[in-house]
Amino acid sequence: MTDEPAERTLSPDEAFEVLGNETRVGILQALGGADAPVSFTELREDVGMTDSGRFNYHLDRLTGHFVRKGEAGYELRRAGERVVEAVLSGAVTAAPVLERTEIDQPCHYCGAPIAVRFREERVELYCTECPGTYSRTDSDDETCIDADADDGYLGYHPLPPAGVADRDPEAVFRAAWVWGHLELLAASAGVCPRCSATLDRSTRVCEDHDPDESLCDACGRRYAVVFDLECTNCIYDESGAAVVGLADSAALVAFMLDHGLNPFAPTVETLPAISRAYNNFDEEVVSTEPFEARFTFAVGNDELTLTVDDSLRVADADRN
Repeated sequence: MTDEPAERTLSPDEAFEVLGNETRVGILQALGGADAPVSFTELREDVGMTDSGRFNYHLDRLTGHFVRKGEAGYELRRAGERVVEAVLSGAVTAAPVLERTEIDQPCHYCGAPIAVRFREERVELYCTECPGTYSRTDSDDETCIDADADDGYLGYHPLPPAGVADRDPEAVFRAAWVWGHLELLAASAGVCPRCSATLDRSTRVCEDHDPDESLCDACGRRYAVVFDLECTNCIYDESGAAVVGLADSAALVAFMLDHGLNPFAPTVETLPAISRAYNNFDEEVVSTEPFEARFTFAVGNDELTLTVDDSLRVADADRN
């Protein structure tokens, strides 16, 4: 038996009011580090509070929504776990910055070294020689672009601040690539990687696209097709080239695996080839009304062409 209420819903104002106290956050962190339910006395000692009555008041504010009280003691509910995870990831407490640093990783277009920069939970990528994927005229990505860099922007991968700790710049890049790819896997499958709600999928096409072997003057992008993802519940929204919506394609994943390239567990040796195969593809817009396009990915002399509809669902996969 427990004395917890059946209804644990809080309004955002109520939730943040409950969490806006150092002692309560300390209680959550103490429970987060415990391997089993903790008694009242042990928990009070872990938090370092001597006033039993005052401590009971703070614990009572958390119990029911963030904390579960059972016969064996107190433990975190999932809401409490999410708070502790956010704190420990640095998402709500830290803002580290990694200045632009060149790393031993080739650009997937020209092979020149790339540079990475971390800020606001994003690892931004820049080619040191070619124009990259997006120019500063691309309003979808302008907020991500280094104000001191006019050229070479390749995009970014999301990464919580904890991902920067104890890693050199190259390791930060690899961690961000894995984290970002797993997020795209969920998003391309229609599941919001932030809140798990459904995502709206749509495509846009630059009608006057002319990349001239680099970036289009009309849209500022290397590729004509832009894929948009927008959550129906939270504020998550992403845009990018077609590969953003094809991460969950069974044909594409199988194609990579058949060549010894595992996008879910890239190594130092395989990551350059994986990045090139995913990002340096051929694009053909067959029609805009209705939308149909073909994207050809290559590994060595082997090619995979995916024909897609306006939500980037694969209608046909042709392996050559």
